[in-house]
Amino acid sequence: MSAKKTGGVKRGQVTRREFLKKAGIGGAAAAFFSSQAYAFLKPIVGVDNPLELYPARDWEKVYRDQYRYDSSFTFVCSPNDTHACRVRAFVRNGILTRTEQNYDVQRYGDLYGNKASPNWNPRMCPKGFTLAQRMYGPNRLKDPLVRKGWREWARDGFPYLTAELKTKYKFDSRGTDELQVVSWDEAFDLAASGMIAIAKQYSGDEGMRRLKEEG
Repeated sequence: MSAKKTGGVKRGQVTRREFLKKAGIGGAAAAFFSSQAYAFLKPIVGVDNPLELYPARDWEKVYRDQYRYDSSFTFVCSPNDTHACRVRAFVRNGILTRTEQNYDVQRYGDLYGNKASPNWNPRMCPKGFTLAQRMYGPNRLKDPLVRKGWREWARDGFPYLTAELKTKYKFDSRGTDELQVVSWDEAFDLAASGMIAIAKQYSGDEGMRRLKEEG
């Protein structure tokens, strides 16, 4: 069957202009529905240098607030040893929050003018870093404790510790002795009187003889 010509185009055929028109309408519709489906997505923010510009920097407040402090001071830290490191403490709301190295060992000096070297920096150990936890921890000591045998030795007038008396007052088995709670006044008195007794026992000719005998 022959098709009837109309302006050079057969019936049932689409002209080039009509095809482009319909294709444009379909593409626009597809783009519209596609944009609606992914409307929740946001374009990526291009940042060349994050140190100069960052989209959201509220997270920094957490770290600033975490390390904020009201005051600080330095002190000599001697929790369990004799190194006596000078460290810095930070206080917030009246509570010691943390301790850090002070990096000033080169300023240490004695009565003769001797000073340490900067090579000793940093000077601090894990015991100093965790000092605040030991001070405020649930297992911290809240009262002075004294060994029962040592307390009896003090009450007996600090007699010279012979082998027999060391056993009596448990100086040779301190780990098996009992710890007794005492008041602060008694603790200070015991410490002071003990130092005086040791000084008397090891002074003069008799003290020199004892020291030589004990090696």
